[in-house]
Parts: sequence; C-alpha cells; structure tokens
Amino acid sequence: MEPTLYKVSTAMKMLDVCRATIYRMFARGELERVNIGQRATRVTAASIERAIAAGKKKD
Repeated sequence: MEPTLYKVSTAMKMLDVCRATIYRMFARGELERVNIGQRATRVTAASIERAIAAGKKKD
C-alpha cells in the first residue's frame, strides 16, 4: 500500500506554517518529501502526523 501524500499547500494549512517553513522542515528532516516528476513535491501523511505530535509535546 502506498503512503498518503499531501500537497505542500495542504501541509502548510495542516501545520499552520508558511511555505518557507515547510521547506526548512524538509531540510532538517522533520518532514518527508516525495518528488513526483520534475516539479511536483508532496509531503507524506506520516511525517505530518509526527510533526504535529512533536509540536504538542513542546506545548
């Protein structure tokens, strides 16, 4: 079964962060990205769930 993938714009809304923050999270390894073709980038649902859980631990 393939993982659920979200557009970067959807991940931005789910995490309530800007596009630059999403790409910084990719760079830090906090979010997992999947490139589809040459231009499309998707974010795995599992990595979004982990980021949300990590954010709740900080609160």
